[in-house]
Amino acid sequence: MSELAPDKPAAPFLTWWRACLRPTDDTSAAKALRARLGRADKILDALAESEVHCLAAAAPYLRQRPDILADIACTLALVEEHQPRRLARVLGAGDKPAMSKARFEKLMRASHEELRTGLRRALALAGHRCNVEALARDIARWDEDNTRQGWWFDYFHAPAPKEEAEDQNREQAA
Repeated sequence: MSELAPDKPAAPFLTWWRACLRPTDDTSAAKALRARLGRADKILDALAESEVHCLAAAAPYLRQRPDILADIACTLALVEEHQPRRLARVLGAGDKPAMSKARFEKLMRASHEELRTGLRRALALAGHRCNVEALARDIARWDEDNTRQGWWFDYFHAPAPKEEAEDQNREQAA
């Protein structure tokens, strides 16, 4: 497992998203924060927001990588609705996927520096809905092969190899 993102964190990203970006009463402060983070082009723009430092307190390993902290905060500002489905699964859903395979391939080849732009486009195609916690963890682990491989399995709605092995073990045990 990566030193950057622990294997089994609680739900710091979803908790932060609900508290700071999408509170139930959706205050003007939350709307303004979403707008500022949505426009943030530089790491320093995101780090200028006190709420981003609240996220760093909830996920302290991100202090080592302020670029990733900024990417997560700015990307989560674009998510309008949390749902159980991961972003890649939403993008690949339907007879005509929300994101074409060619555009998805381009996203999968994106470097960490190009990722925020690619995810901005992907979220628009997904109706700004996805699993907030999974998206944030995937951004933190983007440079790990397992992350991108998992996105391919999700895009094609196929069980990941680990899930398939767990299903086979359950069937054999029964």
